[in-house]
Amino acid sequence: MLKHRPAAAGLAMALSLAAPAFAQEPQAAAANPTNAFPRQQGADQWRGSRLIGATVYGTDNNSIGEVDDLLIGRDGDVRAVVVGVGDKNVALPFASLTIKRMQGSNAIDKIVVGYSKQQLQQAPRFAFDGEAQTTGVGGALTAPATPAH
Repeated sequence: MLKHRPAAAGLAMALSLAAPAFAQEPQAAAANPTNAFPRQQGADQWRGSRLIGATVYGTDNNSIGEVDDLLIGRDGDVRAVVVGVGDKNVALPFASLTIKRMQGSNAIDKIVVGYSKQQLQQAPRFAFDGEAQTTGVGGALTAPATPAH
């Protein structure tokens, strides 16, 4: 039994040495707060105000619906885009969207997904927190085709 104690002591020591490093990160940001704030929108970043209300197109170039909302995780990543399709909402993984800017502008030119309107009409209805999830039309979506550019 004594053979395991040195290993446990070593693990405890390693953990205690790692803890102060985590505790110092906020202090480093506080020492130079200007480094903690983004200064400019990146070419691969999208404004939520420009996404919401934008029309979404399928691979057949037909309008599917409009972006109604964004779902953002605690880590700040956009998890899904909620698209109004007919009389229901469908949540699509953000990564399934191909978003193009208008040339020489910050405006969105087009949002394309690898699903057809028919596929999304058959997809499960998305329910926001506090809303009842209803059963009905649709099942699981298969992976989308890569959108045409």
